[in-house]
Amino acid sequence: MALLALALAAVAPAQALPPPAPMFTLHRVAPSVWAAIAGPRSKAGANAGFVVGRRAILVVDTFENVQAAQQLLAAIRGISSLPIRYVVNTHYHIDHVAGNGLFAAAGATIMAQTNVRRWARTDNLKFFGPNPTAAQRAWVAGITLPDITYDQGVNIYLGGIMAEVRDRPGHTGGDSVVTIPAANVVFTGDMLWNHMLPNLIDASTAPLIATLDGFLCDHPRAVFIPGHGEVAHAADVKAMRDFLAVLRADVGRAERAGKTGAALTDAVMAELKPVYGDWGLWSYFAPRDIAWTAEELRGTKPLPH
Repeated sequence: MALLALALAAVAPAQALPPPAPMFTLHRVAPSVWAAIAGPRSKAGANAGFVVGRRAILVVDTFENVQAAQQLLAAIRGISSLPIRYVVNTHYHIDHVAGNGLFAAAGATIMAQTNVRRWARTDNLKFFGPNPTAAQRAWVAGITLPDITYDQGVNIYLGGIMAEVRDRPGHTGGDSVVTIPAANVVFTGDMLWNHMLPNLIDASTAPLIATLDGFLCDHPRAVFIPGHGEVAHAADVKAMRDFLAVLRADVGRAERAGKTGAALTDAVMAELKPVYGDWGLWSYFAPRDIAWTAEELRGTKPLPH
């Protein structure tokens, strides 16, 4: 009997491995629009989404790694077999563009503001510190670049629904906002972080505040898909706008009082923490955002160019 059991085990099919854990949660935010919201510890790195028209599909951003992009492609294919004709990268940061190659191989045309093509394979190296490894350099060098670029924007017609892609200032100097007017949905990229401290490494906060004010003026009842955090609405946009204004004011006040370095950081963090200390990524980005904002206000902040 033991020999028979061994023989049966040898010819039995291998037990199927469980599918990988999902890297995002899919939300249908309008009849033709889906948001892929990455969890706070997800290797997807950022949010993405897609729009399904009568003739074609548009994808907004492609995550930080190919596995998340594969899951997004599978999710789209579970909804529609229409061609995935376009991908719009909202900006060049690696957590929004690393899956481009997968969608290009599936037939999509990658589109972005002109600076995304200039910076994707160069400025992304800074996220790995002063001495990127050979593997990290290869990862950045292998990013699939946009096929089509624009300076101010472009309209994309998918059949029955249109996407307005517009360049807006604030986060990197090469950012696109994707609005679906018929659905009243706005993909903001990293112009908006929903109750999370933003990455301001490339940001110019005064123009970013103006962009957020524009969202509130032009789309007061829209659904906003942020670059990071949960699906948002106008109150969430205002919360980030107010954070940036308070950050600028607190940093400016501390600098006028003669504070620099760690003393400046400690003073501003003490001012911010009662209101913003429970926001996501507080411990990581608060000291960095203070330092970057101080450089910006002094006119010494290095920006992509």
